[in-house]
Amino acid sequence: MTLPIYNLDIGDRVKFGSYLIDIEKEEPQPIIWQIADKSHTGYPTDAITLVAEKIIDLRAFDAKEPTNSDSERKSYGNNRYKDSNIRQWLNNSEMNNWYVPQHSADASPTNGATDYNTGYDNMPGFLYFFTEQELSKILDTTLIVAKNTVTDGGGSETVTDKVFLLSNTEVGVINQNDIAEGSLLPLFNDDASRMACLTQQAFNNTKSSSKPSAIGDKWQWLLRTPYTSNSSNVRFINANGALQRDYACYGCDGIRPALNLSPETFVSDGIGYDGCYSVADK
Repeated sequence: MTLPIYNLDIGDRVKFGSYLIDIEKEEPQPIIWQIADKSHTGYPTDAITLVAEKIIDLRAFDAKEPTNSDSERKSYGNNRYKDSNIRQWLNNSEMNNWYVPQHSADASPTNGATDYNTGYDNMPGFLYFFTEQELSKILDTTLIVAKNTVTDGGGSETVTDKVFLLSNTEVGVINQNDIAEGSLLPLFNDDASRMACLTQQAFNNTKSSSKPSAIGDKWQWLLRTPYTSNSSNVRFINANGALQRDYACYGCDGIRPALNLSPETFVSDGIGYDGCYSVADK
C-alpha cells in the first residue's frame, strides 16, 4: 500500500535516490531527506521540498581559477553560484566527464584546485545513481541568488535547477545584502534546527583531511549565497547553526542538497525500521 507524499508532515524522513563517495570502496546507499515544506512560496505548484537530513559529503563550492584576472578567484575560487562547480555537479547524471567550463576562466574541481584533498572532477554526477523513475519525479525549481558587489554587479539573478543548495533566507539567517533569496522554509526556525552532522557514509569515506572527530559531531554545510563584499567567499552554516563565510575552494564544507518532488509522488504507507518512508515505484 502507498499514500501520496503530500500526506506526510514537515520534518518526516523519506528515502529517495542513492549516493556514493568512493566508487572503489563502497556501493551506492539510499539518501535520507527531510520534508522542509509543502507548496513552498516561489517553488513549483504543490511541490514537496526535501533537504538532505544530514551532510552527505564534504566538497568545495568551486575550484581555484588560475587564469582568472580577479586575484581572489584565482587563489580561492568563484562565489557566483550560477557558475559554480558544485551546482553543475549536483545537476548532472553522467558517469564521468560531467564538467563543462561555464566561463573563460572556469576550472575543474581537481584535488589541486580544491583544498583538503576533495577534488570531485572524476566522480559521477550527483544524480548518476538515481533511477530514471526517480529522476522523473524531481521538478525544475527557479531560485533567486544574490550576486557579489565587487565583480558581479550586486543585486540578484535567477537559476533553474533540479538539485540545489539552500540560501541564507531559506534557512532563516540574515538576508545577504538585504536580498531575499526566496522565503523561509519552516523546517528551519533556530540555530538548533540548522545544525547537521555527517552521514556514516560521509564520515567513513570522505576524502577531506578535515572532518569531525566523531560521527555524531555537528559540522558546517554550504549555502548557495555568496558573501557579497568579495568575489571568493561563500556562506555556510557552522557547527553551532550560525552563519559564517569561507573560501569557495575549501573542500571541508558539507554538502546538504535540496530538491522539489512532484505532488504525484507516492510513498510507503508506514515507516521502516530506520524511521523513514520510502518513495514508491509508481
